[in-house]
Amino acid sequence: MDTVPRVTVSWDDDPGPAASRLDTLLRTATPVELMRIEADYRRRRGTLSSTGILMGSEVPGGGQTDPHALAVAALMSFDRSGYLRQTGVELLGASADLFALPFLLLRLNDPVEPVRDLAQRAVTARLTGAEHVGILVRLLPLLDGIRRRSRARPMLAGVEDLLRRSGAEELRQGARSGDPVARACCLRWLARIDPTGAVEVAFATKDPGLWQWAARLVTSSKLAPAEQDAVLPLLDSCASPRIRLRALRVRARRPYGEGRLREAMLDPDARVRYHARAILYARGYTDLAPQVYRDALAPGDVPDATAVGALGGLADLGGTHDVPRVLDFTTHPRTRVRAEAWRTLSILAPREVERRAAQLAGDPSARVRRYLPGPPAA
Repeated sequence: MDTVPRVTVSWDDDPGPAASRLDTLLRTATPVELMRIEADYRRRRGTLSSTGILMGSEVPGGGQTDPHALAVAALMSFDRSGYLRQTGVELLGASADLFALPFLLLRLNDPVEPVRDLAQRAVTARLTGAEHVGILVRLLPLLDGIRRRSRARPMLAGVEDLLRRSGAEELRQGARSGDPVARACCLRWLARIDPTGAVEVAFATKDPGLWQWAARLVTSSKLAPAEQDAVLPLLDSCASPRIRLRALRVRARRPYGEGRLREAMLDPDARVRYHARAILYARGYTDLAPQVYRDALAPGDVPDATAVGALGGLADLGGTHDVPRVLDFTTHPRTRVRAEAWRTLSILAPREVERRAAQLAGDPSARVRRYLPGPPAA
């Protein structure tokens, strides 16, 4: 696999192929890889002036006739020599090729002021219209990397302003990227422009890490109450119990009606059920449980998630008179429902489980069979 050091070492032996490989390497690198390439290259002791890469051309100018001159200029912009970095930035700034932009952005943090000023002017010239929005969105991982560098921070305000004015749609598309790093970066930037839109896109992905990020955004002070109300249903229906519990805690702090809290009493997760009951009890609804669970199990056809939540609620608060209805679910076609029914039965009527041990032992799922009563203690 080609690396920048390997390419530079082979330059003297075969300059043409080496230049081509350098060009390919730099053009195909991701923003994160470019930052790593720069950091690795800057740690080298030597400079390009000690190699054959710059031989035979007057710098600047001579290298511009080479089809891979921009790749050489980009490498110069990484060099330990401030003179060579300045020359590289001058060559990159004079080019209209979008390839130059990430290397110019990296130099916004250059310790040498003339190099930094050149880079700032070149970047500013490229922020005059929406045509560069697409490339800036693709470079967001790099922008996030240099935002933490104090010298680059003032200049990045212009980048953020351009994205705010013209980048919402590009950011939404980037938030659906297959690259996890790019997707997360686009969502974070989209949240500054359209927080509710960012939350919706995050929950449309299959990434639990992004769900957690979106849940933190929703439950923070960054969203107005009306915006929270618009996206809380996404948290309510999330597969993660922790996120559903976050939504419930928001509702506990606000005068939401009884309806959604009663639904949360039937959540498949015990923690969510408990907090929903506690909130309603604190509001004066002291007579709901366990009747809510009995009512939920009364119909002939009960949704699986509701059955799990209601059976779990009866395990907490039910009595022996609930056993007949619980028994109906011990033969349910869904493993999760059967397992919850047997767990509830083992709490409400353990002797009933002992009497039906043969039925339980014949269940095809080990998840259900684990409720088989153990041997009596010696």
